[in-house]
Amino acid sequence: MSQAATITMEQPSTIGVSTIAQKHQSTQAWRSLSRLLPSRDSDSDYWWGLTGRQLAFMVDAAGYSMERQYEALLFHYHWATPNMGPAPSPSGKLKWRSLITLEGGPIEYSWKWPTRTSEPDIRYSLEPINQYSGTAEDPLNQRPAGQMLHRLAAEMPEVDLSWTNHFLATLFDHDKSKYVEEAALTGVPTSSTFGMAAEFVAKGLGLKAYFVPRKIGHLPVPPLEHWVSSMKQLHQENPSRDVLLDFLASSQEGKLFNPLLVAVDCVAPAKSRLKWYFQTPSCSFSSVCEVMTLGGRRPNMSAQLAELRDLIHAVLSLPADFPDDADVPQAPQYNPDNNENDNFVALPGLLTGFIYYFDIPPGATLPEVKLYIPVWRYGRDDLSVARGTMNWMEARGRGEYSQRFLSMLGSMAEHRALDDGLGLQTYVSCVLKGKEPDITTYMGAELLHPLRRAASGAA
Repeated sequence: MSQAATITMEQPSTIGVSTIAQKHQSTQAWRSLSRLLPSRDSDSDYWWGLTGRQLAFMVDAAGYSMERQYEALLFHYHWATPNMGPAPSPSGKLKWRSLITLEGGPIEYSWKWPTRTSEPDIRYSLEPINQYSGTAEDPLNQRPAGQMLHRLAAEMPEVDLSWTNHFLATLFDHDKSKYVEEAALTGVPTSSTFGMAAEFVAKGLGLKAYFVPRKIGHLPVPPLEHWVSSMKQLHQENPSRDVLLDFLASSQEGKLFNPLLVAVDCVAPAKSRLKWYFQTPSCSFSSVCEVMTLGGRRPNMSAQLAELRDLIHAVLSLPADFPDDADVPQAPQYNPDNNENDNFVALPGLLTGFIYYFDIPPGATLPEVKLYIPVWRYGRDDLSVARGTMNWMEARGRGEYSQRFLSMLGSMAEHRALDDGLGLQTYVSCVLKGKEPDITTYMGAELLHPLRRAASGAA
């Protein structure tokens, strides 16, 4: 590990105890920067005070060197927080509700768990927002992300927006006034269509772009042929894409898939990967096996699938004899009809089943498959999800950072106990590759949680 964690806090006797009293905890890097960085407008200061400190906890717990912690936090201060839009209103309303998170906030963090020989990686997804987001001037909220990425490209020679520009040109209609008219006629509001991600990895800052296509007359998203047509303009022939399309057409599980979004690396096209995300209502382990093997097109995966089964059981607190052909049960407290925080009106499929992406790099013969387990819907509570993931890691010699991860979650959830609720952790993902699967935990800010707002004095 590169450096010991420096979170300065008095550890609670149990992580399940309420931690509201710890709301002024910080890290060494955070304290140093907070003394030196100037206050700005109230919105930027709000986002820096909440999300900047959460990011500080993450990079510190991950063992980042002080230099890397400062790099991540300064990027966040200068580039991200001025582009996160207005702070929530006193009543807890957001001007623009992003599809990035359940509650509509503009940021989702991720912690990529280490292997036996590596360290954690910290990333986040972001939907930039400004005063015109969702208005007739920018109904799909595409200008803030575009402006931010082009400004970054001007400062970072390695950033290439060729594929970003291509998908903006081919996955949307150019007459934006039509989207305003369609929303008025159908009652389906315009929503997130363009976001980005920042990756604070050892080789340097990496950027990605995300697209949720929207075509007039096709709600919630365009049919599959629109996506394929756009992709074929980049590569007319792509063996891994053809394998995926064959799976979608021939597998009973594949036929249930609904396309959600596409993502690309903001690098030269020869080095970029194309990630195609889908939702399926299926959430049994049998369905997972069918998808992860692409209906048998990826053979010899029995041992890896057994590892994945153990992970699903661990993070969802399933009994050992839970049937492989049964859909996993939703958490008792989850109610998609009454939960005011549900933010997926424009993409209702996100309220059921599992999510997958297929990595389709140039020249590959088979796509790589990643499973996203929506622990915010199927987990027991945040403490159970965290301990389940930690136990899985520790049983495989990958638990060096487990306690730091748990302490970090406790610091991020300063407004409540981890065993008192669900939703700080949003997904746990898995890619079966090599001898050690890639595991990542995704987290939201819980900026609108009633206890956080009460602790801050909000109405």
